[in-house]
Amino acid sequence: MTWLFVLFTVLGGAALALQAGINAQIGKQIGTIEASFLAYGVGTIALLVATFVVGKGDFAQISTLPKWNLFIGVLGALYIFIMVLSVPEVGAGTAMIAAILGQVIIGMVLDHFGMFGVEVMPINFQRIAGVLLMGVALYLFYKP
Repeated sequence: MTWLFVLFTVLGGAALALQAGINAQIGKQIGTIEASFLAYGVGTIALLVATFVVGKGDFAQISTLPKWNLFIGVLGALYIFIMVLSVPEVGAGTAMIAAILGQVIIGMVLDHFGMFGVEVMPINFQRIAGVLLMGVALYLFYKP
């Protein structure tokens, strides 16, 4: 069953790459921040509908969250904005590798320290080698 989650994650990554390319095109037409707002706004509406149709959570629990948790959407909006800004300049492939490299580095730190309830997975040679190889991939994609 774990492989299914890996497959879903690959599909999610593919969706992000498509979104980055489409957002870049939209950004050229309507503006960077405007394209970012459009993407996040439509996504918010889609999630709102999904929440009411299939959601099983409890919105009442929002009041129990630490107040800083309420700003989590800013990180997603920042990601979309950066991709809309970067893709036209460096290309979708380079932007995606750079974004994934940033995700892997932070993910590795989160795993190492068990932050936010993730399973502790210490940084080791293999993980560092993987990050270094991704850095090489980024260089090869972006190399002029």
